[in-house]
Amino acid sequence: MSFSVGRNQIASEFFTPGYRISCRVPVPVSGLNALLADPLHSYLQLQDAYISRIYTPGEIVAHYETAAIRKDNVLFILLSRVEEGSLPTSPGGGFLRPVAKQAFLTLPAFEIRGRVETDPSVTPRDVLVQAIGRFIPIHDGTATVALFPKIAFGGRLILVNKEHIETLGVE
Repeated sequence: MSFSVGRNQIASEFFTPGYRISCRVPVPVSGLNALLADPLHSYLQLQDAYISRIYTPGEIVAHYETAAIRKDNVLFILLSRVEEGSLPTSPGGGFLRPVAKQAFLTLPAFEIRGRVETDPSVTPRDVLVQAIGRFIPIHDGTATVALFPKIAFGGRLILVNKEHIETLGVE
């Protein structure tokens, strides 16, 4: 397995149903979204990966200088800077100025709250069906562990894997 290593590395947290992986991701000049959308690679390369269980996030169970993760197993990615995960235009015609709407999503083991930026007339179904790419951006979001609501993770941007969304509600 070979990876194309980017010049830039971004700090990120990847979440699966059971684990949180805090790491750096080498990204190409085209950015994280190009890497996530690349159909030729089903894995992402991770650098300096710290792995913890979602139920005990402060306890590191493993650390690796390099690791890999399957893109389809990622529930969501937490980023501290919006620019690192900027996505193409939101669903809809693109003729109207996007508005921020409060959103609530359920995924395996998590609930996510935050803002989705979209055209004013877009429905939750439209967000799921028409959103460009595999991941939906949630701004200023919080991901709460469903079984342990006192455990929550927040960030400026959460990229949510559409394939794992169970429910999406939009204000």
